[in-house]
Amino acid sequence: MDNNLIFIHIPKTGGTTINSAMQGTYWQTTPDFYYRHIILESKKSNCGDIFEPENFSKFKNYKLFMMLRHPVDRMISEYYFIHDREEFMNLLQPKPSSFEDYVEHSQTPNYTLGFLIGDRIYDKKRPTRADLERVKLAIQQIPIHTGIFEFFADSLEYFSKETGIEWAKNIEAKRVTFSRPKANEISAGVRKRIEETNALDMELYDFCLERFKQIQKNLPKSKISFEIDKYNHVIPYVSMTCLFEYFMDNKTYIKQNFRFFKDLTFFLLKNKKIKDGKRFTIIWNQVFVETIKYKFPNSPFYETLQAAFEQEDDPLNTTGNIAKALDDFFKSDPQKKKKYYQELTFTPQIIIEPKLEKKGFFKSLFSK
Repeated sequence: MDNNLIFIHIPKTGGTTINSAMQGTYWQTTPDFYYRHIILESKKSNCGDIFEPENFSKFKNYKLFMMLRHPVDRMISEYYFIHDREEFMNLLQPKPSSFEDYVEHSQTPNYTLGFLIGDRIYDKKRPTRADLERVKLAIQQIPIHTGIFEFFADSLEYFSKETGIEWAKNIEAKRVTFSRPKANEISAGVRKRIEETNALDMELYDFCLERFKQIQKNLPKSKISFEIDKYNHVIPYVSMTCLFEYFMDNKTYIKQNFRFFKDLTFFLLKNKKIKDGKRFTIIWNQVFVETIKYKFPNSPFYETLQAAFEQEDDPLNTTGNIAKALDDFFKSDPQKKKKYYQELTFTPQIIIEPKLEKKGFFKSLFSK
């Protein structure tokens, strides 16, 4: 890889896909001088120095590139990616309880611009128009080759033309969000508010989009194809986080049964060596519901979760349905239903009892 390249990875713009494809790695690499992203320890961007005018001449010696995404779509993706991650949500005071709260929060506007100038995630000091003008100047003068997420394949062709990067013909899309609304599924009023509260990001996006459209006219037709499968990201996710974390509001229940979820997850990953995300999700869902049946037979709790389990064929949608059913169950008369907070115990035997084996599914999976 050319050591003259600097990739600026703005969060939720497909940067993990780009970084992994560049480096030939399964996942993104550690941020450094050549890879500008978030330093997890400090929660700060490491690319602020690039946009200081006194450094422009220094960075003219490098080939810099980055991707921008429409602020409405980027904010939706951001919220549904981090809303269950306390390490990020706890940075927001007060903590938003919904996407609409997130949009209106004083610490969320113009995140793209804040990232570029080196701010901390959800910094209380928000970017200014002067910051915007400084970033636009850097893009023009260094220059910084800026692609557009909505034209992803063409943007990679543009990066290739300007930097010499040779992309594989097939690239796996990373960090596909399990479940999130699309921009056109958000109400017109909320979309308008995102554009209003992120006016500086909108102006930066429009500025770069206009520049990109002029370049796009002369790009060759892209031959790159993308493998987009949300199940490719289940295994990396569950290796660090309970699968329910993404879907369930009731974090108390997850904490109460932390040992059960951990034991179940690592039994499937380590003992059964399951590497296929869809297969993992199917088994995980069924084992959880069967465990509830074993612990609370013929109970309204089990019947509620079993009904949710039978609603969908898509395994991750099923996970979401079970999580929502559990949330709703405990919100209704929580004192009366407190008895169902009894701690679960994971035992492999529960998933190979005769009744399950008759279905053939668990027999084939767990006999290996």
